[in-house]
Amino acid sequence: MGRRDVGLRMHSIEGDSWTRWVHEIRRMEFDGMMKYVPLGRDSTVLELGCGDGFQLELLRERFTRVLAIDPKHRPARVRGFSFAAAEALPFHDGTFDFVVSNCVLEHLEDRRRGMEETVRVLRPGGYVAHVVPSRFWKVASLLLNPLGYPLRVAEKWWALRQIQNQTSTPVNPVGATRPGILQVLGRWIYPPIHGTYTSHLSEYQQYGREQWLQSLTHPRLVQVADAPLLCVTQFGFLRFRFIPLRRWLGGHGLDSSRVFVMRKAQ
Repeated sequence: MGRRDVGLRMHSIEGDSWTRWVHEIRRMEFDGMMKYVPLGRDSTVLELGCGDGFQLELLRERFTRVLAIDPKHRPARVRGFSFAAAEALPFHDGTFDFVVSNCVLEHLEDRRRGMEETVRVLRPGGYVAHVVPSRFWKVASLLLNPLGYPLRVAEKWWALRQIQNQTSTPVNPVGATRPGILQVLGRWIYPPIHGTYTSHLSEYQQYGREQWLQSLTHPRLVQVADAPLLCVTQFGFLRFRFIPLRRWLGGHGLDSSRVFVMRKAQ
């Protein structure tokens, strides 16, 4: 599969424009991350939380042996995929040269256990890289929710309508339930917490750079890189525009995501 062909097949239940934009963000974050991972094509790689499989395919373009796990979502191409949680990886010790995730750590129920499992399956000298959200992303998500959330609801409603006009089969993703009007209004007034933290305040505190460094500290890991990526918001305003400016803002304190790369001691 060529680099331009990677992604969900249209139409997306999230909206075609939204899906393409999220994939473009993931691609830019992936390129920013891989600058710090000097591994050859024959490396064995594990992706934690592969979601729809977009980053999984980017990894497969670069490496010959790539596996993935996710506790809920099955990617379109299931080769090398297992339903599993990062806190209980179904692999032997020292299996992988590279373990990677993007916006996964904040969703783990036990982040410390997830780190222990990552180190366990990593070979000595192997790399681990995590892309995580920042405090800017959290604040922007809350401040923009009154405007952004209704627009996203409308976009998803229109996407569902387009799909249903093309098929007689009711559209309902596996494991998903459509929220009622009261639930939609409730999320507009009080947005749900993004990850597994107890409150918006605790999530904001944890998304700080120093807090992420503390969460990712392990006696067998040596830090290789700690770098901001780019500036985007949760709701996809001004999609596909101002990409150079977004990168510049990301490097000057308005980063929505950050990458941490570590190497396992020999």
